[in-house]
Amino acid sequence: MIKNKFILCSILSLFLVACSIPNPLKKEANVINKDCPQSLILYEARSLDLGNANIELQNEYTLNCYLFVDEDIVEISTDYKLNVLLSEEEKNTYKVELIIFVTNLNEDNKIAEFQYSKDLKLDREGYKWHNFDFNDKFQIDLDSYDQGIKIFYAIN
Repeated sequence: MIKNKFILCSILSLFLVACSIPNPLKKEANVINKDCPQSLILYEARSLDLGNANIELQNEYTLNCYLFVDEDIVEISTDYKLNVLLSEEEKNTYKVELIIFVTNLNEDNKIAEFQYSKDLKLDREGYKWHNFDFNDKFQIDLDSYDQGIKIFYAIN
């Protein structure tokens, strides 16, 4: 009986000790929220007229900016909407490309350009209006971000 109690106590002790030791292989990312920069949708590149359909990038977009401290990188996450207005129901899939330009504050130096291809699959027959919600992320180095950037959206 005493032998069984000793074994049980030993197992419980090992379990408690093992749970309290931090895992040296597990690296936690140190992430901090940052204020997001100014962003604009380029007026002339906010919609595409494809004849039988008009695709439009909506003004209702949001940005979230996070600093990865250990990597000196700012990740910018953007939620945005694309709307498709059909004049005729010919196709059920449209391809569009979201382009994001990042410039300095004076807008005279392009820092980065990101392109995201989207397949807009129309799954509701009989509807002329279709909405699509997207989220994309891109990263900018901290030095460029701290000097000041502007973000511009366009579709192609």
